[in-house]
Amino acid sequence: MQAKVSDLSAAFAEVLQGVATTALPRDAAQAAKERILDMLSVTFNGLDEPASGVAFRSVNPCEGPCTVIGRNATATAADAAFVNAVTSHSTVQEDCGGGSHPGTYVIPVSLAVGEQYRRSGKEILSAIAVGYEAAQRMGTAVRGGVHANRFRVVSTIGAFGAAASAAVLSGLDTRKIANALNFAANMAGGFNEGLGDGTMECFFHAGVAARAGISAAAFAGAGGEASPRTLDGSHGFFSALARGTNCDASALTAATRELGILGARSKPFPACALNQETMLTIRSLRPTGLSPSQIKRVIVTRPETGINNYDAPGLLGNPPYRNSLQAQMSAKFTSVATLLGKPVTELAYFRESFGDPDVEVVAKKTSLLVAERDEDGITVEVFLKNGATLTMRSADVADMSWDTDMDAKFMRLASPRLHAATRSVRDVVAGLEAVPDIGRLMQLVRA
Repeated sequence: MQAKVSDLSAAFAEVLQGVATTALPRDAAQAAKERILDMLSVTFNGLDEPASGVAFRSVNPCEGPCTVIGRNATATAADAAFVNAVTSHSTVQEDCGGGSHPGTYVIPVSLAVGEQYRRSGKEILSAIAVGYEAAQRMGTAVRGGVHANRFRVVSTIGAFGAAASAAVLSGLDTRKIANALNFAANMAGGFNEGLGDGTMECFFHAGVAARAGISAAAFAGAGGEASPRTLDGSHGFFSALARGTNCDASALTAATRELGILGARSKPFPACALNQETMLTIRSLRPTGLSPSQIKRVIVTRPETGINNYDAPGLLGNPPYRNSLQAQMSAKFTSVATLLGKPVTELAYFRESFGDPDVEVVAKKTSLLVAERDEDGITVEVFLKNGATLTMRSADVADMSWDTDMDAKFMRLASPRLHAATRSVRDVVAGLEAVPDIGRLMQLVRA
C-alpha cells in the first residue's frame, strides 16, 4: 500500500486563500493601515542609514514600474521591495509580531507587487493581512526552533510572509500559492552573528526575505512545482531549520480567534525588541534622568525567556560600543541611556552618540542578572552614592503595552522628507479601501 503523501503546504495555502477571499474585518483593515504608516515612518527615517544606501546602490534602478520609497527612482518589483525592506529595517524601530518584524518584508512586497499589477487599496490591505497571517502561523509552528538553531527569524519565516502576499497579489490559485510557499522555504536562511558586531547584514535579511517571496511567487506563477513535503518531510523545512525542536505543524491550519496582524506592535524606541520593556519600565517609573555622578552601580534583572529575555545576540554587549547597532542591541547601553534621561526615542541619538561617555561610565558599573522566575518580570536597581537605592519593577508599571499613536509617529518621522505631502499620504492610507490603484499612494512617497 502506497504511503499517503503529506500536503501540508496545500492546506496552509487554503487557509491563506481563505483570508484573501473573505472580507477583511474592520479591525484588521485598520491594523493593516497602521502597519503601512509604521513601515513608511521607519523607511523615511532610515533613508540616510548606511545599509539603505548600500541596498539602493546594489540594484541598478530603472524606469519602472515600482517605487523606491523616498528616492527619485523606480525599479522592478523585486528590487524596489528589496531596497524598501532593507531601509525599513535599518532604524531598528520596525514593528514586531509573528515572524519577528513582519512590517519589514510584508509591507514592501505588498506595495511593490501591488504597484506592479495596479491593485486596489482594498486588495493591498487584504494581501498585507495574508502576509502577516502566514508569518504568524509559521512562527507559531516552529515554536522558536529556528532561533534555537541559530537562524534569524526575519530571513527564514519572513520568506513565507513575503511569498504569501506576493502570491495573492499575483492572482495565484491555491495550488500555486502552495508552490510559492514551498519555493520560499527553499530560499529561507540567515544568521544572527552580525547583531553582536553591529554589522549591516541583519538589515539585509528583510530585503532577502522580500526578494525571496516575490521570486517564489513568480516561480509558482510560471508553473514551477515544488515537493508537497517541503515543510514537513524528513528532509524539509521543519526537519532542517528547526531540527531537534518540537514543531507544531498544526498551527499552520488551526482555527484562531483573530487574524495574526492584530498581534503586531510598534516599538516606542529605536532599539532591539528585547530591550523595549526594560526601557519602558525605567521611563515609566523614573521619567527624569539621573546624573552619572550620582550612580554607584546598577543591576538589571530580566527573565530568562520571552520578549524581555536575558541572552540574545548583541544583548550582552559591553562598552565600548563601536557603532549604533551595537548600542541599540545592548541591554546595558539602552538601560543606562534611559536612566540618564538621554533622548532614546530618537534614532539620531544612537547614530551620533553610541560612544556616549556618560553611558559608558555607568554601563561599566552595570550588571545583568537572570530572574529566578520568568513571571517576576524586570527589575532595575540603581544604587546611589548617597546610600539610597532606586528600585523599578515592570510589575509596578500600570501599562506595559507598546501602544503608539501611528498618526503622530508618521507625522514626526516622515514629514522631514515628505514635507507638504505628509498629510496627503496619511489621508490616502486612511481611506485606502476606496483607492482604485495603489499607484496613487506610491506616487506620493517618491522623492
